[in-house]
Amino acid sequence: MPTGVDPEGALQDPDLVRAIAEGSTEALGSLYDRHGSAVMGLCLRILGTRADAEEVLSDVFLQAWEQAERYEPSRGNVAGWLLNLARSRAIDRLRAVGRREKVVASTDDPAGAADRASAGSAPRGGEGPFRDAALGEQRARVEAALGALDPAQRRAVEMSFYEDLSHSEIAQRLGEPLGTVKSRIRQGLIRLREGLRSQYGPEAHA
Repeated sequence: MPTGVDPEGALQDPDLVRAIAEGSTEALGSLYDRHGSAVMGLCLRILGTRADAEEVLSDVFLQAWEQAERYEPSRGNVAGWLLNLARSRAIDRLRAVGRREKVVASTDDPAGAADRASAGSAPRGGEGPFRDAALGEQRARVEAALGALDPAQRRAVEMSFYEDLSHSEIAQRLGEPLGTVKSRIRQGLIRLREGLRSQYGPEAHA
């Protein structure tokens, strides 16, 4: 099958991105169906844990929704664009985890911490708790935004992003028409984005 063409021979990837830039959440769902597995695979390879990979996967497609108008075909294909977004976000998360691990290591090695202090480098023991608190707050806000969704919308969104299921697989598992599932995910993503924006401000996913 040619790259950028879905199983029904419909819109190519750049056409989907243009439709997303115009506000089509159905195009976003199609793009996710087409490339979600590849993005998830890259995130898993970089991060090593499914929980972190799922969060980055969700962030990538929300960022694609927010920044679709910035995509330039001359700089590479859509799959590469999405994978670059995923790589950048996954590496950022990996670095944050690494910083937390260094703080933990310093508390487990008082002698090493003392050596650093005597050399004029103060231990950064406050970074871990503050970072963990920030991540905890972020998770709480996402959960709050999800909790504000209609239960059917929330279930469909979670199955799509957290369980890595296609729209067709979700429809089959729920015993619902495909059009109904797509509509729930579309409306759920819109409400989720609006809920996060109301908490973080308009630049939350820029």
